[in-house]
Amino acid sequence: MTNNRAIRPVLRWCLLLFLPAALALELHASPFRGSHEVIIHEIAWMGTEKSPDQQWMELYNPGDETVSLEGWTLRTRDRSFELELDGAIAPDHGVILIQEDHPRLPGVPVHGTFSGTWSTDGERLLLENKRGQLVDMVDRWYAGDKETHATMQRVYPYRAGYTGGGWATSRVRYDLGYGTPGFRDTTRDTGQHLHAVYHGEDSINVYFNQPALTAHAKPGNKANHSVNMEERLMARLRQATNTIDMTIYEINLPSLTDKLIRKAAEGVRVRVVADAKEPNPEDEERVERWEVARMTMERLARGADGVPGTDDDVILFANSPIFAFEGDSERRRAMGLPAQADDFPSASKMIGMKEVEGRLLADGERREDGTYYGPGTQMHNKFAIIDGRWVWTSSMNFTVTDLYGSEANKRMGLLDGNTNNGLEIHSPELAGIFQNEFERLWGGAGDEPDPYTARFSGRKPARAEPHRVTVGGREIDVYFSPGYNVIGAMAELVEEQAEEKLYFSIFAWSDYELERAAKLKWEGDDRDLEGERTGFIVRGVFEFWEDWWSAAINMTGRTAEEMSELNPNIRWKHQPPVYRASEMRRLHHKYMIIDADTDHEPVVITGSANWSNNANRINDENSLFIYCDLIANQYVQDFYAVYMRAGGALDD
Repeated sequence: MTNNRAIRPVLRWCLLLFLPAALALELHASPFRGSHEVIIHEIAWMGTEKSPDQQWMELYNPGDETVSLEGWTLRTRDRSFELELDGAIAPDHGVILIQEDHPRLPGVPVHGTFSGTWSTDGERLLLENKRGQLVDMVDRWYAGDKETHATMQRVYPYRAGYTGGGWATSRVRYDLGYGTPGFRDTTRDTGQHLHAVYHGEDSINVYFNQPALTAHAKPGNKANHSVNMEERLMARLRQATNTIDMTIYEINLPSLTDKLIRKAAEGVRVRVVADAKEPNPEDEERVERWEVARMTMERLARGADGVPGTDDDVILFANSPIFAFEGDSERRRAMGLPAQADDFPSASKMIGMKEVEGRLLADGERREDGTYYGPGTQMHNKFAIIDGRWVWTSSMNFTVTDLYGSEANKRMGLLDGNTNNGLEIHSPELAGIFQNEFERLWGGAGDEPDPYTARFSGRKPARAEPHRVTVGGREIDVYFSPGYNVIGAMAELVEEQAEEKLYFSIFAWSDYELERAAKLKWEGDDRDLEGERTGFIVRGVFEFWEDWWSAAINMTGRTAEEMSELNPNIRWKHQPPVYRASEMRRLHHKYMIIDADTDHEPVVITGSANWSNNANRINDENSLFIYCDLIANQYVQDFYAVYMRAGGALDD
């Protein structure tokens, strides 16, 4: 291979991109992850589906310190190919170098180009630092596939100079073959099953954090399952260059917190809308979690330099004011905080009907007279908007319990938390819709929130119709609660458009309007213990099974201990195959699948909202109706696994 062009000017731009994170990491280092040196992480020596000459490689810093590339070179042994490197790579960042005649990868930043091509028979590539010392090397193509355009990828744990068994052929589908440009940790032995992660325009990636049954996949459509969704979200956040806007119901994940702090230190504007909880003081677990969440949010508000009110802070806002946790200086120090929060402003606020004093972390929505609404309603959204292009949304809260189940599990890397699903969608139009909702909560488009124009809960204006967007030929309806009657839209869809089957996996279902629509489809009658089987299929799994308000009571013909206008005891005459969840922890899904794998138009309904009056008319929620047979099929793969773990059979 020959090369006549160094990439120093391009990688000098990388210096501007990555160097600010160095300041962040000096002050708040992430856990050690491997060598402090840069490694050759991935090589597309076979090119891509676009062209066999579109070869690329990724250099990656797996350590916890920023590495300067000043004076480094990447070369072949005979120096027929030699690149001069420059700039710096922050921890958990990489740079992609690509053949100059084909300089773009869909949706993935490219940092430098080279001329010529590598031999598909093999090359000996040496990465040397400014002292001429060998940092890493590849002496042959140990993996990769020319026919499928699958890259040669480093196996975790990363070790400089690790050859032979240290490489694997990528099994993850991306836009131009198989590979993982821009994200990591897919080859380590964690039991995760990533089958396809796309990065370009109109991409939709679906993730499930527990095992799915991919035997039910349509050709080329295996679901991503047993996935660490925190890693997936952080992989997308890693690519942010301008803005990150997030809504969080609860947060206590240190790695995600580190990532947001790091991005803010890099100059990315990070705005967060949070929920101001009011846990029952007798519920010790929830009280402790709320204390940890407040300390986590204080870390965000302090930013990388640890000082509130500076340019590197993550900007916080909430539906009601949030105050710093000041009760235990030792616990604060253990969280990386000062013993006291006295560098935050002392405030006395009228919240609801009582005066509250403390150190103010996040302001909240105000009434015209300057007082605040109480935290009785929930800001239950869990979405992120990244650079106005990507939307991430899920049923998962950003907590240890939802993801790992416990701190001990987290230390061992066990994904034994609640059962959840998540999506990331590349669509500037969809991102704009979520942006409008975020700014309705934020009170405007500015860097700082406006407490007087912010609108939460039922104070948001009513809207009759959802937003509809088309993403790569797939129609998506977007609902935000309150304001829309999302439950009514679901019930109408079930009653008027469902033709053959309805599957559901739900944390909490208490709304009778939706239950009535399902009963009509199942047995053609909405009266108590009346109706005859219609041939329509209903299958489902509940987390809440015994509670009097749960739809599980009526579906199984039981008599409820209580009833209300919203939860009448209208029992089903013929019990459908519905089951109590038997998950590792809790079933936290909120999805319904209609007419999947049929000749009729399928739809998946998913998001943050449970099927309840509170979610529909009181809490801030987001829901998506996705009309796509392939996405419906991916949800079916997860549903069958949840259903069979609960005791269901596919011939029910």
